[in-house]
Amino acid sequence: MKKIGLLIVSLALVFAFVGCSKTEAVKTVDNSAATVYSMDLSDIAGYESYVVTNGTWAETYDVIINLARVETDADKRTALYHAAEDLLMSTGTIIPLYYYTDIYMASTDLEGFFATPTGSKFFKYTTLDGSGDSLSVCLSSEPATIDPALNSAVDGATMILHSFAGLIGYDSTGTLVADLAASIPTPTENADGTVTYVFELKADLKWSDGSALTAGDFEYAWKRAAADETAADYGYLFAIIDGYEDGELNVTATDDTHLSVTLAVDVPYFLELLAFPTFMPVKQSVVEAGADTWATDPSTYVTNGAYTVTEWVHNSYIVLTKNANYWNADSITMNEITFYLSDDDTAILAGFLNGTYDFIDSVPNDEIASLKTEHADEFFVAGQLGTYYIVFNNNTDLIPSKVTKDMTADEILLANQEVRLALSLLLDRNYIVDEIGQAGQEPAASFVAMGITNADGSQFYETAGDSDDYIGYYDTAASAYAANCAAAVEILQKYFEYDEDEGVFTNFPAFEYLYNTSSGHQAIGEYIQAAFASYGITITLVNQEWGTFLETRKNGDYVLARNGWLADYNDPINMLDMWTTDSGNNDAQLGK
Repeated sequence: MKKIGLLIVSLALVFAFVGCSKTEAVKTVDNSAATVYSMDLSDIAGYESYVVTNGTWAETYDVIINLARVETDADKRTALYHAAEDLLMSTGTIIPLYYYTDIYMASTDLEGFFATPTGSKFFKYTTLDGSGDSLSVCLSSEPATIDPALNSAVDGATMILHSFAGLIGYDSTGTLVADLAASIPTPTENADGTVTYVFELKADLKWSDGSALTAGDFEYAWKRAAADETAADYGYLFAIIDGYEDGELNVTATDDTHLSVTLAVDVPYFLELLAFPTFMPVKQSVVEAGADTWATDPSTYVTNGAYTVTEWVHNSYIVLTKNANYWNADSITMNEITFYLSDDDTAILAGFLNGTYDFIDSVPNDEIASLKTEHADEFFVAGQLGTYYIVFNNNTDLIPSKVTKDMTADEILLANQEVRLALSLLLDRNYIVDEIGQAGQEPAASFVAMGITNADGSQFYETAGDSDDYIGYYDTAASAYAANCAAAVEILQKYFEYDEDEGVFTNFPAFEYLYNTSSGHQAIGEYIQAAFASYGITITLVNQEWGTFLETRKNGDYVLARNGWLADYNDPINMLDMWTTDSGNNDAQLGK
């Protein structure tokens, strides 16, 4: 299936080259009001009037996403998704490198473990050497947060999903089933096109402190997570619920055991959302008494799921203990899980090999080849719905002032987009997956991940872009790399001085590449550094620990940074609506 046409930003501007004898620093600009984005949705029946020329990011991208959220026709929704990705990829801020696989090591004595393609790992139903006594796991360093509303990281999600339970959850086979809900209700279609679900909760549900859990706890938690003042990264997930745009979700606890939820339009991934951490209930009295600290102290971290947090030595370990008040406690086979906190891949592997850890989620990059053969029964590679990418801050100007002095602000933004797109062509994705990744990753030529499907069941990534010669937005074949580099050099010569004899640019501004601690992230950063250096482009690698890294990236205090996204459910919008202007996950600062 090929998508409808979209008039994306024209990058055909050719500016006369103006020499610049001095290398400049990267400049920070404000692109929030730029009017360079265009779209034409008139090829989609019913969208003939949706044509925008020279609009802002919000007037184009946000519009497409909001239309997709309420479109009931699956084929039209797919067409809108492709239009959104076309516009996103035209900015050059997002540079996909590969589609994820998941590497982990597990003891041969571990039984009952499973992971979802969206990255969450489940140890609730495990045994170790036939025993459910205790399990030692190392997934990551200190989580940035384990507040269900505020978390946006995979490691935090795993801990939350062991501590909290939603209306829907995963059983021991990884199948979505009713959890706190008595059953999965059939929605009622309303006269205005909205649909209403009425969930009945199971009887006698309790919080871990023994107090009663009611439908009102869900109403409070969802409205808290969606509220502007909470500033939750995932607040936009509630946009499918009627009333979101007006700041008042159409979610009502009609009594202690019934929750009425009205959606603006029924969506196929609604049940998956209900099993996602952001949709977990939280206890209002605890949250409001503890403000920013309730989710950092075991004594105030009141849960309702399979486990409680009984000990937390920050930056060392978190102990989860089986929650006797969980309605389905009898099904939980592992009594205690210790999540050790580390980002030192070498130490983590040593801990697994000496028996300290029973499960680890990362290994040193230079050990992958040997682990595949020497520990074949403990080394695993699994598929994931996700994309590893690098991201530019949209509000940076890489081009020398002497070149841009006669350009308008919009022309400068377009030129920077063209520069970023050229830089993406200088990266050999096959080298990255073969020599660094070494775990079956596939080179990525689009942002929406492999495995996510169109309405007809076909692969979304296979229908991305509009080329008849290759899949995606650029050719990732090994045979195309030389031509990609030649095209990149030709583009960059419009804006930067180029030494033909040496094959390098002499006035490209130096900038930093930000990444979080991991031997794999470092190896990729070093490759990018070397690839750019071969063309005279200097980048400095900056490493930060996980929590600091997330804040730096979120605040836009960077030029180029490592990033990755694992889909939370199998629908393209999950990888596209994160770039809307009001999204807390819009680290590229598009429209900001």
